[in-house]
Amino acid sequence: MRAILVKAIKLRGTSSSDFRDTAGEKGGYADYLLVYQREGEPCLRCKTKIKRIKIGGRSAHFCSKCQK
Repeated sequence: MRAILVKAIKLRGTSSSDFRDTAGEKGGYADYLLVYQREGEPCLRCKTKIKRIKIGGRSAHFCSKCQK
């Protein structure tokens, strides 16, 4: 978990839509997300379809086989 957080910070986080950092750059960590906004597409690890559920009004994307 710590390694993932360090990498995400180093890449300036995950930008959605038009968000930019103080230097006007988009965050680069979104390129490393394996399931976010990929509902219905195959998981990159096992090819199971990625699912989306709502939790507290927010979307959560996951692979039901890889993420238990």
